[in-house]
Amino acid sequence: MKYYKKLLLFITVLAVFVLNTNFIFAKPNKKLKSPPAAPTSLTYTGIAQNEVTLNWQSVSGATGYKVYRATPSDSNYTLIATILTNSYKNTNLASNTKYWYFVRAYNSVGTSPDSSHINLTTAQSISTSKKLVMGFATYYYSGDNSSYNSIATNTSTIDEIATHTYITDSYGKISGLVPTNQITYANSNGVKTLAMVSNNFDGNIAKTLLENQTNRQTLISNILNAIKVNGYKGVNIDFEGLYYYDRSYLTAFMSELYSTLHPQGFYVTMAVAAKTSDSPTASWSGAYDYATLAKYSDQIVLMTYDEHYPGGTPGSIASISWVETVIKYALTVIPKEKLLLGTAAYGYDWSINGTKAYSISATYNLAANYGATIKWDSVSQSPYFTYSDASGISHTVWFENAQSLNYKLNLVNSYDISGIAIWRLGLENPDYWTSIKTKFNR
Repeated sequence: MKYYKKLLLFITVLAVFVLNTNFIFAKPNKKLKSPPAAPTSLTYTGIAQNEVTLNWQSVSGATGYKVYRATPSDSNYTLIATILTNSYKNTNLASNTKYWYFVRAYNSVGTSPDSSHINLTTAQSISTSKKLVMGFATYYYSGDNSSYNSIATNTSTIDEIATHTYITDSYGKISGLVPTNQITYANSNGVKTLAMVSNNFDGNIAKTLLENQTNRQTLISNILNAIKVNGYKGVNIDFEGLYYYDRSYLTAFMSELYSTLHPQGFYVTMAVAAKTSDSPTASWSGAYDYATLAKYSDQIVLMTYDEHYPGGTPGSIASISWVETVIKYALTVIPKEKLLLGTAAYGYDWSINGTKAYSISATYNLAANYGATIKWDSVSQSPYFTYSDASGISHTVWFENAQSLNYKLNLVNSYDISGIAIWRLGLENPDYWTSIKTKFNR
């Protein structure tokens, strides 16, 4: 019995010793009681045309970090990354562009205040070739001088014009008001002239036309005759609103057109709907087989505008991220030497009464007339404003201007594509051309 009492006493003493030992040597389980401090020593390295690396001091008690960016000023920041390390490489930036950054640390309790705000300007891109400037020119009625005046004023900067002249019917017959003065002036001043042929945005016209070889050949013959008679150097095909199932027929037409015109020294170009990937059954863009169409075109214009359009919801005409994504996809299937980026020179005014289009100058006048403040959206890199008209109806206006154009021209330089195609000549203002001359060293 005494033996068992001694054993029990020994076990009790041992247990107390073990408990005390663990108490003394075990690490205490401290719970976080507050958010981390703000990161310090935010700096940047490795700045290039389209990327930069940010670095900062690690913060005690931080689980990770949130990186914020703004452009072109120290406002309207966007969260661009949530990471676990104290370094971040920001890629896909525009060249020769000012960016602002700050960083916050976070843990399970909350988020720190801002680090210091820093700014930097990415490097100027160096184009490997002269960038082309095409302008779409219109002639809506006899005496319409809008596009002609733009051509004459900016002759030294314009390389090509595509006159919005001909509309085809279902059987290949074309009609339109020929802008003789535009063609004559351009040809006399070293500006390449292209006859634009459209289907009036009518998928049914295109269906009957493209699905019938006789109709396709009639259109090709009429195009060839029109460019010879009127002194054009080539053609620009602008077929829109096509049914996706006419994809192979559009390609067949472009192949036949190219085989007829190219051997005779005429240029074959076309405009295609903008898309960020190839979906052959997409309702608006499925008919355009970028990769194959590129084989039968000397130039392809990406219609990178009307991201938000009349009848749709208000928004940017061409947000910078969307435009860049379109370029990136196009470059996977079209040689960069053939690509022209479509740029808009207009704005849209949305209200419950519909949507109206305005030139750049008219858009500024609209804002001034209603005392509206023009704002800048740093995400889309686009200007916009709102106002109420005399009837109390609310309007939202988004437009393109020299500042938003700069970001598109940076992409042209950064990705080294052939140039731009402006819709349309006569809508732009002098600042628009200043941007082109500056970015393209013209």
